[in-house]
Amino acid sequence: MSMVVPATPAELWSTLLDVPRISSCIPGCDNVEEIERLATYKATVKQKIGPFKIEVPADIVVESITEPSHVRTRATGRDKFTGTRLAVVLDVTVTPQDAGSTFAVEAKVDVQGRLASMGFGVIKRRVDQNFEEFEKKLKDMLGAA
Repeated sequence: MSMVVPATPAELWSTLLDVPRISSCIPGCDNVEEIERLATYKATVKQKIGPFKIEVPADIVVESITEPSHVRTRATGRDKFTGTRLAVVLDVTVTPQDAGSTFAVEAKVDVQGRLASMGFGVIKRRVDQNFEEFEKKLKDMLGAA
């Protein structure tokens, strides 16, 4: 998934590294806590997927960072109500574009437990909806910056 945003790569990169600010663009992301800057974080992700409402306390680790163009993070957590376990690896790449920057995200999502029984299609639709909402919020934020 990728989008073109109205900001220079440097502006976009500084927004991505401002974790409290960027987390406000992530649907369902709450209680973000920085443990060690650009290394480890905690957050809670709340989502409704099909008949399930999940609340996943997540541990987030920055696995690699190449300023100002690439960051890889891994988030893992478990919903205490459904027992659903989530593991997400995100590769985010920033590249210059005529009208600003391209923001590309490659996500690998592993879902285990009751939520996995919903099937890949239902989960993928929710991920796509979240990305669309994230894109709108990020563009609004950068357009106002």
